[in-house]
Amino acid sequence: MFIADFYCAEKRLLIEIDGKIHDEQKDYDKIRTEIIKTQVIKVVRFRNEEIINNIENVIEALKRYF
Repeated sequence: MFIADFYCAEKRLLIEIDGKIHDEQKDYDKIRTEIIKTQVIKVVRFRNEEIINNIENVIEALKRYF
């Protein structure tokens, strides 16, 4: 139904990396996240800027799920 950036089936964790397009589709993203959560999947979002400028914080945030 949806294409995810990254998904870990073992942890039921979906990771989204959001670029500028997501500024224009916040309502769609919110609905999509709610639909995915009905499948007992945790959705974690990061902005492109977070990945580029502060990867250490992103890694630390992800460690909480593993």
